[in-house]
Amino acid sequence: MLKSLNIQNYALIDSLELAWHPGMSAMTGETGSGKSIVLGALGLLLGSRSDTSSIRTGTDRCTVEGVFSCSPSTQTWLERHNLDTWDELIVRREFSVQGRGRVFINDTPVKLQLLQSLGKLLVDLHGQDSAKLLLQRDFQLAWIDANAKHPQLLSAYKSAYSAFKAAQDRLAQLELKRSQPQTDLEYIRYQLEELRSLSLDQRDWPALLEERDLLENSEAIRESLAQAFAALSENDAASGALDRLHQATKHLDEVSHVGPKFQTLLERLTSVRIELNDLVHEIESTAEGTESNPQRLDQLNAIHHELQRVLHKHHASDAGELQRLEQSLTEQLTEAAGIDEAYSEAKDELEIERQKAWTAGDALMRSRQQMAEDLSGAIEATLKRLSMPEASLAFEWKPLAEPDEHGIEEVIIAFSANPGHPALPLHKVASGGEKSRLMLAFKATGTGAASLPTIVLDEIDTGVSGKVAEEMASLMHSMASEQQVIAVTHLPQVAALADHHMKVAKATEHGSTRTLVTALDEAQRVEEIAGMLSGSVVTEAAMANAASLRAGLQG
Repeated sequence: MLKSLNIQNYALIDSLELAWHPGMSAMTGETGSGKSIVLGALGLLLGSRSDTSSIRTGTDRCTVEGVFSCSPSTQTWLERHNLDTWDELIVRREFSVQGRGRVFINDTPVKLQLLQSLGKLLVDLHGQDSAKLLLQRDFQLAWIDANAKHPQLLSAYKSAYSAFKAAQDRLAQLELKRSQPQTDLEYIRYQLEELRSLSLDQRDWPALLEERDLLENSEAIRESLAQAFAALSENDAASGALDRLHQATKHLDEVSHVGPKFQTLLERLTSVRIELNDLVHEIESTAEGTESNPQRLDQLNAIHHELQRVLHKHHASDAGELQRLEQSLTEQLTEAAGIDEAYSEAKDELEIERQKAWTAGDALMRSRQQMAEDLSGAIEATLKRLSMPEASLAFEWKPLAEPDEHGIEEVIIAFSANPGHPALPLHKVASGGEKSRLMLAFKATGTGAASLPTIVLDEIDTGVSGKVAEEMASLMHSMASEQQVIAVTHLPQVAALADHHMKVAKATEHGSTRTLVTALDEAQRVEEIAGMLSGSVVTEAAMANAASLRAGLQG
């Protein structure tokens, strides 16, 4: 339920705070007084798009904040979206002349799409153009489903349709691949042959590159190893490192008996001499094994150049990436070879899933048809209350060519206001008064609307008067026992029966126009209703009539 609405710098409103109450509230005022402005501000809290032109002239920022009671459904929604849950739900919108906007739910900034999701749980905002919803198939079926309460059938259909859609997508993919030109397949084969010629999975590429580097530098390697060997090994001049170590070892051996310290030095030096001796032999052996092999080098260079060419061609970083590409191309050719068989299997699978969807959709449609029959009877009974005793309404059903996300059927709501006239689709209903009564009958029927805590009826009573107006007021008041009803109206009967009454008016001060909203007490209500009855000049007779209307309808 909407508890309060605070508006700052929106259109003609500079600052306004409205308290709302359970039951039925009427909002009245002359045409152009600003009733639509208040509803526009409420729409912002439900996720409608903001417009910088709506910011009050002379200001740079607009703020709208609403406080709602937190119902179990909104509590669950907040928890599911990891938002704070309070005793009340506070929604705030801010936007500036620069076009920047912010949305807050319980003081947490969120995206507009999230607010739009929440708004659907808070208020049924029925504007003057909301009748268009009844012409939309998805709304019609959702309204019937909300009243039918057949979640198992709905879930079964959605699951079956999802499988059907997946089978459709699979067949479409195979059709695309079947249409692939033969030249494309030839190019894939050419690429695959090129990759296979590298024997990617049979070669140790790091080892081959190391061998190539070794052969390219063999002369320099042998020269360096020879120099190292000469510096370390024994020779006639006894100037090699090994000879010098040998001499040092003899000198330390002469004093090793003096004490343990000298013995330790001797052991360490002996260890170094042994290690260096092994190193000299390894250098000698490596030098002898390093040979020039021009033919092998040419072979490795050719392999390396080919690898680099293919890497560059496919924008690959290494041989491993080329191996993955080879595997992918192999799978494509394998799939292409079996495409006809796969296509045939996919067609059969699609037919199976289509039949499952039709079966589940047929069960759902039968349940919808039964519910629609009950709803049409209830709507006709409500229309009788609204002085349309001969009105008839029926739901006509037509199977679709293919199942879709909403079902397997097209539904048309046909309506006739008078006997002897054929029932016609709703969009051909011409009378504004008939359309208003029909819309109210839909809103008052079943649980589709009452599942929301608040409903706003924006001049839904347009085009009616007299006894019909009294019945519409009574029906709105009955709805208010189940949910909060806010009625924007020009009918004195509706205003008289409301539990609460607000008047919207314009005021001009210092050359600036403002919209004002006033909560009326009993005396003010009688005066406002009298003005609605008689016009700009409120007569004593009109006052008496208004007081009588208040007393009669309230009694």
